[in-house]
Amino acid sequence: VLSCSCLPDLREDNDPPCTAENKQVIERQCNVLKSDRFKVCHSLVNPDDFIEICIYDMCQYDGMKSALCDIVQVYVDTCKNHGITIKWRNSTFCPLPCPSRSHYKECVSACPSTCSDIFASSLCEKTEECTEGCECDDNYVLSNGNCVPLSSCGCRDDDNNYYSVSSLWSKSLTSK
Repeated sequence: VLSCSCLPDLREDNDPPCTAENKQVIERQCNVLKSDRFKVCHSLVNPDDFIEICIYDMCQYDGMKSALCDIVQVYVDTCKNHGITIKWRNSTFCPLPCPSRSHYKECVSACPSTCSDIFASSLCEKTEECTEGCECDDNYVLSNGNCVPLSSCGCRDDDNNYYSVSSLWSKSLTSK
């Protein structure tokens, strides 16, 4: 006969490390998940566990806003897995920081235009999947993770090899 017994749980209490006044402010912020903006998903994904995690994390990190934004993102992603898309970011609530010469969009192309393929986004296979992100401003394309003016892009030769402006410049200097 096999018998098992559990050891007592000696871990510290799982209460968030918050002052009473701090906790009230944090609870109010985390309760955004109960707002009308997220209501469309409540019947499929209960926000209570997410709110509890949010409160704990924000208390742990002294009210850091990114902890709130991270848990809201997880809730929204969970809703998306259930077929519910929620548009929730804006310029004042958890804005997504974008590099210079780019801007936030709720739906960006999975294959953005780049210097080496300026038509990538128009030729990209259109899917129902949509993801938020940063998109280069008009007349700018991606090059090594930065948005650069189209005029800074190089060109392709007859064999479809891409040459950056800097490589063309150095080639013209060495070929003289």
